[in-house]
Amino acid sequence: MSATALVALFPELEPLLGAWRRRYTGDGLRGMPPHVTLIFPFADSSEVDDVLEPLERVFAAFTPFEFALRQTARFPGLLYLRPEPAETFVVITEALVNAFPDFPPYAGEFAEIVPHITVAQGDDEVLAAAERELEAQLPVKSRVERAWLVEDTAGGWRRHTAFPLERRTSV
Repeated sequence: MSATALVALFPELEPLLGAWRRRYTGDGLRGMPPHVTLIFPFADSSEVDDVLEPLERVFAAFTPFEFALRQTARFPGLLYLRPEPAETFVVITEALVNAFPDFPPYAGEFAEIVPHITVAQGDDEVLAAAERELEAQLPVKSRVERAWLVEDTAGGWRRHTAFPLERRTSV
């Protein structure tokens, strides 16, 4: 049995963020690429077979979308990049909460959904150094075409199942 999460992964951001994440985040050290968390914690790994079809339906209702990372922001002790626009991430998370009310984001610890890509956790000196390095490399654009169920294993985070965003827009 192990924890799972629902995330949008951005391995293409590894050259920009990977070194910071591996050194200054626990999940980066354990192999999690840059990502936006949609739901964590999610179902125990022993229970995921029962939720794969409902997850597929939730994600299939969304269209792939693009976003930009233009600036850094902070939570206490944490530096992150803010995806713009953030609304689609919020709407997807809300749809997941509606489908799986037993799994609120971050176990319900925060009232507001704030989509973000964590860069580093640490003291002000560490966060300021990361900010200075990243500012010269922004903006960066990316695209969400799928979400992932990922599993926290003894060997680190691993990808379990991909869920394409498949809704077709009418022409």
